Amino acid sequence: MAVASKRSPGDPFLLPLCACGGPMNLASLEPHPSRTDHELKTFKCTLCGAQEVFDVQRRAEQKV
Repeated sequence: MAVASKRSPGDPFLLPLCACGGPMNLASLEPHPSRTDHELKTFKCTLCGAQEVFDVQRRAEQKV
């Protein structure tokens, strides 16, 4: 399992780049194990298969 990175992906609409230079796609989204206001986003490189996990603050839910 990948270790959570301290680096933030910055702009939430831009996908991170792998260390190999390849693009990364969102592979999974799961609740943070200890913080209800955060979630873990796992990205996987389309070239080399490396994974990177980001601890990000959850978006506020919109009421309809």
